[in-house]
Amino acid sequence: MDTETLRIAVEQAGFAAAGVGFLAGLVFSFNPVALASIPVSLAYVTRGRHKSQALLFGAMFILGMILTHVALGLIAGLGGKWAAEVTGRAWGVFLGPLLIGLGLMWAGWLRIPLPSFGFVKNCHAFSTVLFRGRRLDAA
Repeated sequence: MDTETLRIAVEQAGFAAAGVGFLAGLVFSFNPVALASIPVSLAYVTRGRHKSQALLFGAMFILGMILTHVALGLIAGLGGKWAAEVTGRAWGVFLGPLLIGLGLMWAGWLRIPLPSFGFVKNCHAFSTVLFRGRRLDAA
């Protein structure tokens, strides 16, 4: 399927596409980090308050989270469109597999041995040459 056909399909979908997008975002927002932060944040917001004030503050907190997700989604969508126009398809073909690989490495499902350059040893040798063997804290 080419990009023009996909664009036309999305434009004609209307509210159904918006509903599917909303449900997909809702499903993907249930992750361990987001779920763990909600009780802690709500406990802080509602701590030591009357019931009505706690409900108001909790509702405002949830509304703020929703608006933040919407704003970040719009920024990501528009920013992605702009980046695609600027860089073209070649960057997506390069960055897509790279980001998938990094995600698999982060999750621990893919192990790629990376070279070690002996950074600490090289820094010590560099500082010895730079400061002629003197310690940095010496007067």
